[in-house]
Amino acid sequence: MIPTLLLAAVLAQALGAEASAKAAPTGYLSVFVDHLPNRDATELRARGFVEERTDFGSHLRVAASAFVEALAADRRGSVTAATAEPQELNVTFRTRRLDVTAGLARVVWGRLDELQPTDVVNPLDLSRFFFEGRSEARLSVPLVRATMYGGDRVSIEGVYVPFFRRGRFDRLDEPTSPFNIAPAVPFTDRAPSRTAANAQGGARVNLTTGRVDWSVTAYRGFRTFGMYSAVSPTDVDRVYPRFTLIGGDLEVVAGPWVVRGETAAFVRDSFQAEAAPVVLTGQSFDGGIGLDRKAGSYRVSGQILVHHEAYDPQVVTALRLVGRSFSGGRTDVSLIASTDRSFARQKYETRLFAVYDPNHGSAFLRGIATAKLRDQVGIEGSLGWFSGSGPDTIGRFSDSDFLYVRLKYFF
Repeated sequence: MIPTLLLAAVLAQALGAEASAKAAPTGYLSVFVDHLPNRDATELRARGFVEERTDFGSHLRVAASAFVEALAADRRGSVTAATAEPQELNVTFRTRRLDVTAGLARVVWGRLDELQPTDVVNPLDLSRFFFEGRSEARLSVPLVRATMYGGDRVSIEGVYVPFFRRGRFDRLDEPTSPFNIAPAVPFTDRAPSRTAANAQGGARVNLTTGRVDWSVTAYRGFRTFGMYSAVSPTDVDRVYPRFTLIGGDLEVVAGPWVVRGETAAFVRDSFQAEAAPVVLTGQSFDGGIGLDRKAGSYRVSGQILVHHEAYDPQVVTALRLVGRSFSGGRTDVSLIASTDRSFARQKYETRLFAVYDPNHGSAFLRGIATAKLRDQVGIEGSLGWFSGSGPDTIGRFSDSDFLYVRLKYFF
């Protein structure tokens, strides 16, 4: 806590010193109305966001951004809530061969579209993931990030995260959120304590070989969405197990096509058992390949993502001995497609994103249309539709269809 306060003080002093020489910070104000018919929920969300980046010479950059958000909703009962927090608050020291960033930040790993298995540094806000996409859903974490450059074709990146932050179903009154799929039973949250032993971290090596950009990743951290484990017939704990990831990704341009691939082997992993407060241990693997192409005002992409999990045999055997029926693992396949199009010199834009799991028959479709009413004013509408149900991530939100309209003012 003390280092964060000191960093905030340094940033405030630095930004204040440059205020007379810099333009005003940029950002936006928005009003967002959404309705989830299957959850009988209607919400009004108002948000203000501001950001500023300032360079002090050629070696030092200060980044600061924050938002304030308020909620007034009918979630089968009247609900109000508000939150204010920084999104970025960090300092970067840069030289020709080394960048070092310290503070609150977000790190993007992986190359696939939306569902990136190696993108594990930052937790997600699920409500914003479904409404707006992964880039808006990442929650900042305190970290130190160092990147060493070996010319234009090689870089080595290391990330150290001293404190755990859990993922959220919704940052605004999470217990009543229509996206909250936590079990309706009392539980005790067992988040990892803020100790040196609970730090997270990893490294990523980025290379360019010929026309292929590729990376190798290793990371050890905690699952950011809790799993539920019964410690007695009446007591349930929400726990955040450790995982160990070894992954890789690549990207190559072939004419008008871009080919992307990504794999993630979780050599130690944990899983929530279906319909039971039991945590299984084992290993998992995610691998996918995708193609995308820009053609005029269109951009289209498609990808296949395979997820496989295997449970430790001794865990499955022990559960079977007490009368629970568990298989040794499961495999899911996701087919993903997206398309973007702009009209009238980007005055109007449409985005379509779809995921389908043929094994369980579950699907998610999100369409977004935006229009610029003026240079600084835009309006946006979206429809999200879920189909089917199952143990996969999408299937758990089968009754969370939504639609929304948002008015946005940029400054």
